[in-house]
Amino acid sequence: MKIICHGDSLTEGIDIERAYRWSSLLGNHLNCDVINHGIGGDTTAGMLSRFSFEVLQHRPDVVIILGGTNDLWWDLDTKIILANIASMVCQARHYGIAPVIGLPLPAWVERLELQDWEPPDKGYQYLDQCIQKLISELKRQSHEWEAPLLDFHDLFFNDKRELITDYFLDDGLHANRKGHLLMGKRAAQQFRELFYLP
Repeated sequence: MKIICHGDSLTEGIDIERAYRWSSLLGNHLNCDVINHGIGGDTTAGMLSRFSFEVLQHRPDVVIILGGTNDLWWDLDTKIILANIASMVCQARHYGIAPVIGLPLPAWVERLELQDWEPPDKGYQYLDQCIQKLISELKRQSHEWEAPLLDFHDLFFNDKRELITDYFLDDGLHANRKGHLLMGKRAAQQFRELFYLP
């Protein structure tokens, strides 16, 4: 099986050594070829624009599409994100590639507020609310798209729906090594169930 992970910095694995990124760990778990096409800061429009060159031409068996957080940072409408992802799903299926939709990570708002970069116009709390809305919409749309979900989002909460901050980098937005370990295991588990892998 050949898998391409197509996304933003959550896929790229910012500040994490290549061997410890969830995409690499997924390949190790399944003993298969996993290619990481994550670009930090990219939007779903950017992902769509490079989809043909980075995904379709390589003809993988599966593509994991994980994006939207940067769109929300720029206060783009959720409908735009869904339209871009829908287009990638349709193109993948047309070329015989199975699309899987990744659910983005939540935001650690308290840690984000300590950063010195330019915040979203409407603040981090609003960003996190928009991420929650996007998650709900992706869950709903995935049924219409007939594209299974890869749920990274809920991994970062405990049973009481409290954020597990030990899984984040200090920036409050990206997973650390522990988080990537969890993401790799979750992805492998779901792939075994979806594609009947050993």
